[in-house]
Amino acid sequence: MSLTSSTTFRSAFDPTQEPEAKAHSRQFVSPNSYCVQGFSGSVDRDSAADFAAALDRVSSGTVDGIVLDFSGLNFFGTVGLVLLRSFIDDAGRRFIPVVVVGGRTVTRPLELCGMAPYVKVFETIEDAGRALTQDRVGPSTMEFTVPE
Repeated sequence: MSLTSSTTFRSAFDPTQEPEAKAHSRQFVSPNSYCVQGFSGSVDRDSAADFAAALDRVSSGTVDGIVLDFSGLNFFGTVGLVLLRSFIDDAGRRFIPVVVVGGRTVTRPLELCGMAPYVKVFETIEDAGRALTQDRVGPSTMEFTVPE
């Protein structure tokens, strides 16, 4: 099965406060914006280029956090782990937190390769977005040190 992706941008508004009237009513400005990059299908050798391109699109935007929605994946191979690690490392250097939404298809490979402690995984996009905007999840760091 091939890989498909979709990108949406969300913002966390405080419902208890009325937004101020802005001089530029057509401009979208909001604190705590985050990007949701959704994937469905398989991340494998054949779809690696598409997966990398989708991650590059996300990293080029100006957001306070990134949610990678892997809940639609039916396979997440080692090439996906390598690309995910590189993406999270790059985002961490730019102080952008990255969280993942997904089930066992994603969590098991993360556990097997030792990445699970460095990647925050949530069950729903709403939980992940809440963690980014309300709980202030910090950037992930996966810089491994090799003992000499």
